[in-house]
Amino acid sequence: MKQANKILILILLLTACKQSDNDIKKLLQSKNLEDRINGAYQAGHSGKKEFIPYLLKNANDPATSTSLHFKGFSVYQEKMIALKDILKIEPPVKITWEPDSTIIKFYTEAASKKIK
Repeated sequence: MKQANKILILILLLTACKQSDNDIKKLLQSKNLEDRINGAYQAGHSGKKEFIPYLLKNANDPATSTSLHFKGFSVYQEKMIALKDILKIEPPVKITWEPDSTIIKFYTEAASKKIK
């Protein structure tokens, strides 16, 4: 196989596996618990600030997953971890599965400063 064909196949595989920004936004707004957790996870790994409003919406959601992939993670926890990754700022206290208004307020204020 020619070198150009190998490179083309590699590029196609990489782009096909990557979630689009619209897909991530749909996951974050889904009614399905695992979708919301997955969306927050994907948003955090993307590092894109455009997801911040979606992560702050209903940030105090305590719903916790029982699926094998996200077992024990809450929507709140994954959203706060995503905000930590995007904003590159550690919260004042440890992020746990249980919603903490101190952390939500901290990231809301940090986001308003970073987005401006």
